[in-house]
Amino acid sequence: MDEQQRLSVFQAQTTNLRALRKVWKHVNRQINNSILSKDDAAVAMNTKLLAVIYCAFAEVAFSKLIHTPKGLTIGEIEQIKASGRAGVKFGWVKCAELSVRRIDGTKHNHRPNVLQTLKKLIEEFIYDSSLIRNKLAHGQWHIALNSENTAVNQQLTQDVGGLTVVELYRRHYSLEKLAAIIEDLIESPNRAHRRDYWAHLTELERKHQEVSAWTMEEKTAQLRVKKSHSKASHDLA
Repeated sequence: MDEQQRLSVFQAQTTNLRALRKVWKHVNRQINNSILSKDDAAVAMNTKLLAVIYCAFAEVAFSKLIHTPKGLTIGEIEQIKASGRAGVKFGWVKCAELSVRRIDGTKHNHRPNVLQTLKKLIEEFIYDSSLIRNKLAHGQWHIALNSENTAVNQQLTQDVGGLTVVELYRRHYSLEKLAAIIEDLIESPNRAHRRDYWAHLTELERKHQEVSAWTMEEKTAQLRVKKSHSKASHDLA
């Protein structure tokens, strides 16, 4: 890979990410409408579609991140890709390790503290979504099989069946914030990173606490209240 190829990949994934954000919003609206109409089958179907979109979003966001122009070296990008072959988390960790090195100075152990925080976030929010994506892509929407297709995989069956829009929303938001933190490290480690790092973490923690408290029952209640207020406003107009 050379610099022109890096730029082409970055531009392509930027466009793809923009499109996926629109698709995410559209499917999320479909889920909300299905919840309000009490169409459980449609909720389940669209939630699985949203899971596939999330997996695509995570893959594209990471690719865009590591191909940021004038950021990581071509050699570092290749290291990250090599690490990622062992699992998605390994690629993110390698990216974090290389990005943190771009911070000048070692005052107050800032580098190791940032890396420790990033590893914790990666462990919590980044998982090998390709497993679920592959099962759904192969039509295993209710019961997942093992890799040899010789028996039922109970754990993945539970994972696929347990997907909720609340959990996917939590992961989606956290992924965006994690990517923003690392993007600052890659693009502007001694300005944007130092200026915005704590603001990103504070907002992530606030949103995480908010979303972690959500349940499908609460989401349904909130949607109904929102719909009621919207109808009342329309009636008064």
